[in-house]
Amino acid sequence: MTTPESFWNFAVRTYRCEGIPEICLALQEERGADVNVLLFCCWMGATRGEFKAETFDRVLEFSRAWADRVVRPLRGVRTWMKIECCSDPAMLVENCMNLRERIKKVELQAEQLQENVMQSIVDAIPEVTLGVAEQARAAMANLSRYFAAEGIDWDSETQTRLDFILQAAIPRTPKERQ
Repeated sequence: MTTPESFWNFAVRTYRCEGIPEICLALQEERGADVNVLLFCCWMGATRGEFKAETFDRVLEFSRAWADRVVRPLRGVRTWMKIECCSDPAMLVENCMNLRERIKKVELQAEQLQENVMQSIVDAIPEVTLGVAEQARAAMANLSRYFAAEGIDWDSETQTRLDFILQAAIPRTPKERQ
């Protein structure tokens, strides 16, 4: 029996796939999507199926607060440093960029903590064995619920991006691709 893939490992594996960082960042910057929640919707669909309303609400409530109070402020500081602060003539660029890199690492640690808490909310829900098509359908239903809850537009471009993410997140065997 194989060990279940943790959400963190799933997210890292998926995010490392070609084109995924750019797509995720576009959804984050253009639509306001939280990449961690987006990937969590996929992981949940692949491992446990569709969200129950109370589980979804707990995950979203925690993630909104964590992102608003921790992740986004860290990202804002890091971005500001890159764009404005480190280019200030009074600033030693190397020192500023070193600090920025440390902040980037703290931001990543904050995102990992967010993902760990999100997984802990659903750890009591037993994993299910679903076929690839069922996993993709459940993940898409979870994404639809998330986008609706956040008021994020779901147009054809968004659909194409999410399809691409699902292809990376839920790999198909050669037989399943036919």
